[in-house]
Amino acid sequence: MATPVLVYYDFRMLGHNPHGWDPDRPEWTDAVKAMIELQYPNANLDTYSHPERPGRLTAIVDRLLNGPIDGLRWMLPTPASATQLERAHDAAYVAHVESLDGQSGWLAKDTTAISPGSVTAARLSAGSGISAIEAIAAGEARRAFCIVRPPGHHAPADRARGFCLYNNLAVTAAHARQALGHDRVMIWDLDMHHGNGTQDIFYDDPHVLVVDSHCAAPFYPGSGLLAETGAGAGVGYHLNVPLPMGFGNAALLEVFEQVVRPAAHAFQPELLLISTGFDCHYLDMICAMDETGYAAVTQRLCALADELCDGRLVMMLEGGYNAKALADSTYAVIDALAGNPVSALNVLPDDPGNAAVADAAAFHVKSIAALSRNAKHRSPALPGLSAGPAS
Repeated sequence: MATPVLVYYDFRMLGHNPHGWDPDRPEWTDAVKAMIELQYPNANLDTYSHPERPGRLTAIVDRLLNGPIDGLRWMLPTPASATQLERAHDAAYVAHVESLDGQSGWLAKDTTAISPGSVTAARLSAGSGISAIEAIAAGEARRAFCIVRPPGHHAPADRARGFCLYNNLAVTAAHARQALGHDRVMIWDLDMHHGNGTQDIFYDDPHVLVVDSHCAAPFYPGSGLLAETGAGAGVGYHLNVPLPMGFGNAALLEVFEQVVRPAAHAFQPELLLISTGFDCHYLDMICAMDETGYAAVTQRLCALADELCDGRLVMMLEGGYNAKALADSTYAVIDALAGNPVSALNVLPDDPGNAAVADAAAFHVKSIAALSRNAKHRSPALPGLSAGPAS
């Protein structure tokens, strides 16, 4: 019998559709043109087609509809309220974003932009994770995947950045803590880019453990160094794993085995949240993963969640910009969430990321040991937490 998987999606997220240059900020336009020209010398710069486009989601949904997975339940998210958003974001920033409803324009020179439907899409994206953990707390299922855009992990508390308006997973984690009463929440961000916004929001919080594997700086956004381990009471609760470009499936599995699994055992989370970017797929042309690697990692995450937190596991879409890679990888992940066996795993003969994973694991060994000591002074995880207020 298939394991139930809640899949959150709302077609109104397709209304986030920024495109074209920003005539009001010619200096930003010039900066982006220079960046594109450097990376893609033959690009046509007369127009600008935003890579974070609606077709990312339609490719995923079409793939799932054309090959139904037993156990999958389609769910509509409830948009996040201002109160829920303000658990992770400054109230002034939330008010600013809400004031942009129905407008178009760029919000940052890294091409973070909005269109008339963007604010509605952002509320739905942030609300998807909340809807998922509320349903899990109510006993509807133990696993969920959120098909969302705009993504979230680059947005800190006070501004938009890296295609992100609200930090969807941070809003979810804050809701789990403050509304549902989870004492320990663990996040693994496996997107190709460092989740600088998530790190910033929880940098001094010992109740949220963040593991982040990503292409090493100076790759965008240029953060996520090994030494960035937290501040104040949160020191040791941020475990960055910077990797070289070109790493493949074996390296991400080693991140799980050498960092994620031991950190989770030490921290004893009550909920696992995964920032699931698929831009490490080889079709995105920077790294060398494929959908078999994402499926294998998901299978291990399910077992870890079953072992430590009564199966509570939510995976939320972040990056990934090739339509086929997104569709194939999301399908493989949801298939694994539903308990279907992972029949294949493609690995490079010599994965360039393996040595970097070992270095990171050695660097973080003392932090992980400290997590275990600190966990002994806290109340034990409760397998059946009941839902708190939904506000």
